[in-house]
Amino acid sequence: MAYKRIEDRQKIIKIIDHLIAEKSDIQVIMKSGSTSFTSRIINANQNYPSLAKGTRAVIIIEKLAPEKGNDLIQVSPRLTLKFTVLDQPCACLINYIGISSMPPYFGFVLGMPEVIELEEKRVETRSIYGSPDFLTAVIRIGKAIKAQRVYELDVVDSSAHGLRMLIREKNLDLLDRVKVGDVIKDINFYASNAMLKVDGIVRHITKITEGKFKGGYYIGIESKDIIPGAKKKK
Repeated sequence: MAYKRIEDRQKIIKIIDHLIAEKSDIQVIMKSGSTSFTSRIINANQNYPSLAKGTRAVIIIEKLAPEKGNDLIQVSPRLTLKFTVLDQPCACLINYIGISSMPPYFGFVLGMPEVIELEEKRVETRSIYGSPDFLTAVIRIGKAIKAQRVYELDVVDSSAHGLRMLIREKNLDLLDRVKVGDVIKDINFYASNAMLKVDGIVRHITKITEGKFKGGYYIGIESKDIIPGAKKKK
């Protein structure tokens, strides 16, 4: 199994912010054993006056379940966190700092991870928070403007072959309007500070059978105007 190491601080913060926003469960594993405890990250602070010398950037997690983990964590200076980001398993080593009793964040203070390892299940390399850093895509289906159906989809990741987007339950009727091989005109891709309009080819439509997006679909779009590796050979 291949692993990708994410060491860029801004990318790590993006992943932590994603876990907070989605209220995702994390698994906390003590160094002393293999038993895992469940929690959630509830806050990230870049300038925390921590008790650990030199430690400023921290995360705060809820109390653990089962409850016995709340005693064990206090005598475990080094922890392993495991979690899933966009259906990809991740893990990181992290330092225990102390108890958080500052309202509204009651729980435990941990150091910000310096490295996150992301398990790569695909042969091709994918980048969840790579460049171009597209966040959403807007697709318009229908010739007449008044009759057009507009779909706003989250961009999940990119590879050398295109972009993968998430079709949530509210947009499942898109599956009745497109199929693999279709060319979709004028797709608007939005990054945090830019917008790009391109044509794209539907390369795959995949049902999600597990995880938090179970029941939804991924749609893969190829466009030579976005991904250099997608350009056809002459």
